[in-house]
Amino acid sequence: MSLTPTDILRILAEHERWLANRPGGKRANLAFADLSGLGLAGATLRLAKLSGARAVKTNLARADMSHCDLFAADLERARLDEVNLAHADMRGVRLRGARMARANLEGADLREGALMNADGANARADEDGTAVSMAGADLSFANLTRANLCRSTLSGATLEGTVLRSARLRDARLDNAILRGADFAEADLGGADLANADLTGARLTGARLDNANLSGADLTDVDLKGVDVSRANLAGATVLLSTDNLPPQIQVILADHAAWIESNGAVGTRAALDGADLSSTDLAGANLSGASLKGANLVGARLTAVSLVMADLSGADLGKADLSRAALGGTNLAGADLDRALLVGARLTPVEIKGVDGKPTGRFWPVNLARARLVGADLRGADLHMANLSEADLTGADLTDADLSDCDLDDAVLTRAVTTGTRLPEAYLHHAAAEAGHR
Repeated sequence: MSLTPTDILRILAEHERWLANRPGGKRANLAFADLSGLGLAGATLRLAKLSGARAVKTNLARADMSHCDLFAADLERARLDEVNLAHADMRGVRLRGARMARANLEGADLREGALMNADGANARADEDGTAVSMAGADLSFANLTRANLCRSTLSGATLEGTVLRSARLRDARLDNAILRGADFAEADLGGADLANADLTGARLTGARLDNANLSGADLTDVDLKGVDVSRANLAGATVLLSTDNLPPQIQVILADHAAWIESNGAVGTRAALDGADLSSTDLAGANLSGASLKGANLVGARLTAVSLVMADLSGADLGKADLSRAALGGTNLAGADLDRALLVGARLTPVEIKGVDGKPTGRFWPVNLARARLVGADLRGADLHMANLSEADLTGADLTDADLSDCDLDDAVLTRAVTTGTRLPEAYLHHAAAEAGHR
């Protein structure tokens, strides 16, 4: 529908009279109208009919479009800063590249939708999909409380500080979106794609994340306490989970182990968590001494100052885990993966074996790191004296001021390892010197 500027001004004036129940009033019907490029900032379009309208690059900043019918309208690259779209019907709307900073979309319906001709064909020949597209749109600090965004596309969009409380985002695309400080409290993100999204400082209290894809996402400073992430994909995500995020059966095992430790075995049960997924979990300061964690996934876990004395972590994956200041006396880490792990100031010391009478036997149980991978690990100031490091790969590891005295380094790889101030076994030093002499 082609309209002149005079026509539009008349329609807006009649619409305002209609809203005020004054004579001569008429509801604005701009369905399929071409409003592209027009300056309609601050216009009153509440309850107006704009289904199928084309408003590409239109300036609608601060306009009142609440309860508006915008079904399948094209608002690509439109200026919608501070616009009021509360409870608007925006199914199938195009908002690609639109500017919507501080817009109010509370309760808006942004589900999929497409206009059809009488013969059932899509009324818009150039439509590239039926889901709402807001790819690359700027919705920073907008209000999307209770908005229905199921299956909408927000790839690469900016939603910094945006309020999405109780919003429905099921199966929505938010990959590569900027969501810093966004409020997703009680939102439904089931099946949503949040791959590589920046969620730094976002609020996800009570949010649903079943089958959500958060691979590669940045969840730094995100409080996920009480949020069920057991069915979310967190592969490669920067995240730290609390024990509350673990499956209930694992929480019970950890609680029983704590009781076992505190009672010296009188009550509770020693933890058996072989193969358990504890990746990215905050276990700082926990006492897991004696626990069985063979083959467990502890990638990216926070294990600072944890006690794992005489624990079995053989074959466990501790890549990028933070074990700074951890007590690992007598721990079995044979074949474990500690690539790029932090072990600054960790104590990987032998444990003295006591007899059945509780008296020292003069024998020691060393830490077992045979065949372990420690590529790029940070072991500055760590105490590993007497540890079994045979066939261990310490390529590029930082051993500054570490104590490796009396260690078994047979067939260990120390290529490019930093050994400034490192205490190395005499036998290893003699062998290294002999090798250098032959060269």
